[in-house]
Amino acid sequence: MSATAAGTSTALRTPAPLIWPERDIHSLTSVDLDPQLPKDVEALLPQLRQLAALGDALRALQTLDGSFVHEAHARTLAEWSAKLMEEIADSGAVSEAQRDMLRRRAAALAELRHDTAISHDEAALTTPQNLTVIAGPMCTFRNKTRTPLHSVVACTAHEQGDRLIAALDASSGAVLQEVNGYCGTPDVTVGGIFAMQVTDLIAMGGESNAFPKHFAYFLPEDEGAGYGEVFNKTILFRNVYGLRYEHISKPLGNALLKGYRPNPSVDVRNVLITWMRGHDIAHAVTTPRVGRVEPQDVGHEPWYALQEAIADAYGSAMAFTDTWLELAGCSLDDMVAVYLAEALHYLRRHPRNWGDAGAASVELSFLATHGAIDVHPDGTISWDTERVVEGVHRLCTTLERDVVSAPESAAVQRVLDTYGWREDSVLAPTLRKIREELGGVPTSLAYL
Repeated sequence: MSATAAGTSTALRTPAPLIWPERDIHSLTSVDLDPQLPKDVEALLPQLRQLAALGDALRALQTLDGSFVHEAHARTLAEWSAKLMEEIADSGAVSEAQRDMLRRRAAALAELRHDTAISHDEAALTTPQNLTVIAGPMCTFRNKTRTPLHSVVACTAHEQGDRLIAALDASSGAVLQEVNGYCGTPDVTVGGIFAMQVTDLIAMGGESNAFPKHFAYFLPEDEGAGYGEVFNKTILFRNVYGLRYEHISKPLGNALLKGYRPNPSVDVRNVLITWMRGHDIAHAVTTPRVGRVEPQDVGHEPWYALQEAIADAYGSAMAFTDTWLELAGCSLDDMVAVYLAEALHYLRRHPRNWGDAGAASVELSFLATHGAIDVHPDGTISWDTERVVEGVHRLCTTLERDVVSAPESAAVQRVLDTYGWREDSVLAPTLRKIREELGGVPTSLAYL
């Protein structure tokens, strides 16, 4: 976090926007997080909410480069925040390891100092935590700023969710081999599986509380500390993920998808977590023929979109297996329906704005081009489970050959030219309907 004083220049300095992209259609809805809290954590709610509110105020003083429009005010807010973090550290709700990190974070925050060593130590703390509190610089979207801005995140471990992750991880090797059999990619392996912790979000402030929000953070990367040489972990907010689906993805799916509707008795949060774990694992897929194409060869955002598409494709294929469907507690029809609704959620953010939306465009365009889904002139989409599953397997085969193992950039560029976003894309009617007729569906959530 920059400690540049505003008083050193007479130039007008503008606080960073809270909504990104600013020039777009936005609709917000407020939701109750309703976290499942241990009693000792519940007793800390006043401090946690105050810390989040101070985080909002401190972030409101920051510009896009991380500096402050008024450093004296920023230091006062940071010192108040640090005192609250010390109070939380002194409680019995945090582990010894987390207590040490809280005190180190408090010291760094009081000095407006970005200590990336703490971020790496947080990533190395892979055991579930009764209470996790992160207060300091964090990144959201690269196109908004590459500089971490002040954030506050407080969450608590969710035991059932962590048991689900453990079961998924234990079977992931066999499941990937099963996927390889379907896709004809026998030597696809995973370079490494990083930890994923399932939590309930308690409070959020600062940049993390700006719009649109994340349902997960990837550490130490999202703390602006690069990748860990040994330890990286994902913190996933189970309650946020479920609420996001209920208020955004599900309404889009109901309006646009002509096909099976997920069984209402299924806990969709377990379906989402299962899909997300596959996505997380599949970010590390590789082959002995792994290509030498780099982001600069085809453009950073297009390359990033393809990396997300690879993770989506192989992760979805893993989630479509009987083993993982049983762990998720749903049918194949349920999983495919949720996957398509989530893809529409990302598509609505527009493929030119960021990689996740670009990935959704590549996936849905591929499925439409190869007859796995039917996009109608009114923007609605007809589908059936068998065709979508076959289409995802075919997508895995194509992305492995032409992107993961691409011998030259021309192969990667062909994928982008064929399935990447164009104004005449087969998905144009769908995106137009989403952004014009379905503008009332929220684009992000506000937390009560």
